[in-house]
Amino acid sequence: MYVVEGWGANQLEVQDINTTQPGKMVMIPFTSTWYNDYRGELTFKEVTGDFVATADVTATQRNGTGAPRSQYSLAGIMVRTPRAITPATWRPGGENYLFLSIGAAGNPGVFQFEVKTTTNSNSVLQFEATNAGGHAIIQYARIGQLFIALKSINGVWSVHRRFPRPDMPATLQVGMTVYTDYPTASSVSAFTQNSTVIRAGNPDLVAAFDYFRFARPQVPPSLAGVDLATVSDATLLTFLGANASSAPPAARHRGVHH
Repeated sequence: MYVVEGWGANQLEVQDINTTQPGKMVMIPFTSTWYNDYRGELTFKEVTGDFVATADVTATQRNGTGAPRSQYSLAGIMVRTPRAITPATWRPGGENYLFLSIGAAGNPGVFQFEVKTTTNSNSVLQFEATNAGGHAIIQYARIGQLFIALKSINGVWSVHRRFPRPDMPATLQVGMTVYTDYPTASSVSAFTQNSTVIRAGNPDLVAAFDYFRFARPQVPPSLAGVDLATVSDATLLTFLGANASSAPPAARHRGVHH
């Protein structure tokens, strides 16, 4: 995202595939954050319409397998409204996004999930402990104006949060975010943090993504026109979570000859 908006400040010290860890995309951020007008790292694709994005992610400290020791050091899925800006035209108040991430949030050294919803750069966040360490499969689904965050811990899927966001446009930036060391990042202005690489501070996050997959939600006909913000978690899990993945290519094309 720093490229498409022209910031010229790559907040990743490391981003590689199958190098730092076999089979993984590893992202190690410098000090940076997403909060109010502060922008961090987002590696994304643009997605139009309803979607399900699913990622297998592990977040640890830089020196070992424990939880990050710097406040708000997390990795996850981000869904963001694109901004037609450059640093010269940037103004406060323009950030609109959602995310679900894992790492250490308000309690450094403790593995937690964090969700955040930001409207016109007003960020509201919630975090809670996870007893599964720093690894989870996480998911974000968009169905119309509703955004549903889900997680799988040790193979058990659950609905984490639901966010009605009628302000979100049809086309969004959807991808991987990593951020670390909020205390240092927030010690400078948002514009300074957004436009420079902070090489001091106490960054403490290694994020490893095993996969990041996109699919279209297959809402059952029986739920057509139903406000999915009001249905049970169990109902959502009949077509999201483990049931959201599209069939593998071999299954979709089996029996088709060219």
